[in-house]
Amino acid sequence: MNRQAPEPIYILDEIAKEQYHEVIRTPPYHPELQPIEICWGVVKNHIARNCDFTMGNLIKQLDYGFEQVTAKTCTEIIAKVRKIEDEFWIADSKLDRES
Repeated sequence: MNRQAPEPIYILDEIAKEQYHEVIRTPPYHPELQPIEICWGVVKNHIARNCDFTMGNLIKQLDYGFEQVTAKTCTEIIAKVRKIEDEFWIADSKLDRES
């Protein structure tokens, strides 16, 4: 595939490379692999359950919604994402064996 523009260079990649690390990005269009997307879902679901369509309530519910994203919640979300990643790896290895 011919590219119109060169691949972008990200400073984070350069810093990681200097420390003998590599940044591995998740594939696009897979929000289930992005813990932040699940966190936003927790906040948005809280707001949706407590919505009265006023700006004052929205601001109040945003604060309460963010309070729902605790360290425990994040730990559970990361564990869930890792489980999904493992399932993808297993499915991928099965495809490799079949081809």
